[in-house]
Amino acid sequence: MDIKTSYTRLLVNDLKACFEFYRDVLEFTVVMEALEDGYAEFSISGMKLSLFRRQEMAEIIGSNRPPMTVECQDKVALVFTVNNVDEAYHQLKTKGVHFVTDPLNNPYYALKTVYLRDPDDNLIGLFQPMV
Repeated sequence: MDIKTSYTRLLVNDLKACFEFYRDVLEFTVVMEALEDGYAEFSISGMKLSLFRRQEMAEIIGSNRPPMTVECQDKVALVFTVNNVDEAYHQLKTKGVHFVTDPLNNPYYALKTVYLRDPDDNLIGLFQPMV
């Protein structure tokens, strides 16, 4: 079997708010905007990120019988590399982003990190190599 990366798809409840967050706050390049059809796609550093309505995906795969929300730990995290975590942190704070953590040094992995959430509560990590 020959498997290749296609894209990462986030299943979201509030498509419009998430679309605006990735477009306006994180400034990802919009590849496709079909919000009325429940889909949007972005490009960031050669990676494709798509947004799709959570309810619609549940209907497609037949998992819409259980409740759509359940208290649980995060099941996915989007991780992006930035040149300067502190600079990204301050820039995003001016756009009203609320962070899960302040910038942290992780000497074990030689990374500086900060975590935030998109409007649908998906966890996003920004990493910077500590060199």
